[in-house]
Amino acid sequence: MREGGVKSAQRAMELLEFFADWRRPASVKEISQSLGYPQSSTSMLLSALAEAGYYDHDPRTAMYAPSVRILLAAEWIGEQLFSEQSLLRLMEQVHRPTGHTVMIGAQHGVHVRYLHVLQATREGSFTAKTGSLRPLFRSATGKMLLTLKTEREVALLLRRANALETDRKLALDLPGVLRERETNLRNGYAMSTGTSVPGAGALAILLPVARGAKPMTLSVGGPVKEITREKTRLLRILHDAVAPMLKIVSQ
Repeated sequence: MREGGVKSAQRAMELLEFFADWRRPASVKEISQSLGYPQSSTSMLLSALAEAGYYDHDPRTAMYAPSVRILLAAEWIGEQLFSEQSLLRLMEQVHRPTGHTVMIGAQHGVHVRYLHVLQATREGSFTAKTGSLRPLFRSATGKMLLTLKTEREVALLLRRANALETDRKLALDLPGVLRERETNLRNGYAMSTGTSVPGAGALAILLPVARGAKPMTLSVGGPVKEITREKTRLLRILHDAVAPMLKIVSQ
């Protein structure tokens, strides 16, 4: 596939993530400004996707929205991995009582990527973008995913992560990382307090997934003071949300 085709394919996927956050029809201008795309190429991409039936276009308002075709095409993923337990419903069970940002994350090399985000409803709270990356060794999501790794795997990943640090003072030592990994494994959760994003804290637990599926985490984030103060309550909400999934995955 030529470079232009790769770029278009990537933009088509980023368009889906945009609507996952936007949650309503949008105009070409709104989409191009939010994603930083040229308006002309955004218009061409949306027209092509609408012509193929992947997006609905209202000529009266000039608004676009994902069609049912996309929903039906991807529905099997949720059914296969989680049966009747929707990931979005799971996130909402944490989002509603907390008002904090809620994230589903997975490993991406020496980073973690947020696969889906529900934005905070609290004033001045922590925000994150679907698709954004965070450091594997400094984020709550990454620290929790490291509990699934062997010591050798952790050592190799840490060597790669430290090599990318421009400031050698920020390099982490393996014994300290392994001690924290053991603590997180024993506790069943991981916490970050400003080490991933200054001023932001997060709590993460592992999502029960089917055997062979990619490991993922469920996390909640906000200002460090709020996450620290509400830690016990937030952990209870996180664990209560995933409890039904434990039964489904173990069957």
